[in-house]
Amino acid sequence: MFNRIWFWLKNSRVFTVPMSIFSWLVVFIYAATQGGNVFYGILCLIGICFGQLATNLTDDYMDYKLLVKTGELQSNVKSKCEYITNGEATLEQTLRVICIYCGIAFLIGVFLFFKTGYPVIIFAVLGGIPVLTYSLISTAGFGEFAVGFVYGPVLFGGVYWTMMQKLNNEVFILASIVVMFVIAQLYTNNMLDYDGDKATNKKTLCSRFPTKDMAAIIGYGLLFGLGYGILIIAVILKILPCIYLITLFTLPMAADVILSMLMFNNDKTSVPKRKLWYFPMENMKNITEKGIAPFMVRMYQTRNTMIYTSLFLCIAIIISR
Repeated sequence: MFNRIWFWLKNSRVFTVPMSIFSWLVVFIYAATQGGNVFYGILCLIGICFGQLATNLTDDYMDYKLLVKTGELQSNVKSKCEYITNGEATLEQTLRVICIYCGIAFLIGVFLFFKTGYPVIIFAVLGGIPVLTYSLISTAGFGEFAVGFVYGPVLFGGVYWTMMQKLNNEVFILASIVVMFVIAQLYTNNMLDYDGDKATNKKTLCSRFPTKDMAAIIGYGLLFGLGYGILIIAVILKILPCIYLITLFTLPMAADVILSMLMFNNDKTSVPKRKLWYFPMENMKNITEKGIAPFMVRMYQTRNTMIYTSLFLCIAIIISR
């Protein structure tokens, strides 16, 4: 039973869940330091994580059907939906697990609705629609915008409302900062899977640039630049205390993401030399043996940049209180 559960968690890309956990942690700490309901906040996290897993699995489900339709299935076995293409799972089983994920998130939403009021329904609908239609939104070229919307105002607003039953402008400023690093995680995935997405005519933000190097430099530059820029402007305008500037310690990590992706563009087998701040990088032995280290190390780099950025923001919130 445990092996089967881990099988589905792994194929649901559970390694991306920290994207949800650490986004949630920022607004959770912010609300908790103001006396927010901790139990309701934790329930939100569980619902958010299952919603993300459902999104990841739905994306694979739709991608597989698209690969079959376009006749590109065999050429993409190693980069798309491998657990389905190699027979380890069927489409029906995948859909069943998606329903389980969504069902858990739905039940949590119902409970919180009765406890905290109708705005929970609004946030749930605003977050649920992109989750269930993400593959279609992504195919149309708006995947990054959907992620930004869900992990920014919806996640931060929903968690803060659930814990506090009110909203404020500072919550959405924090959301605007964190979400840029969340989008960078998706952007990295799309950069690494550029050729596969091209084969299925799946439009992404990075595919809109003429070259991959331009996509790496300009795309990441915009995302990281906006994240740090919003932070700096908020401090200058005295919306956030100066202590929040400790978040700028993650700048070298963001720069390494760009350099690492430029390296990948020139050599898809390259694995960047790991530095102290690249960690955690779990299951590296297994990843290396499978030959997917060039992909996973870069996913970890971007994910960890987001994690450390969120942690510094949490530290700043606690100190400023």
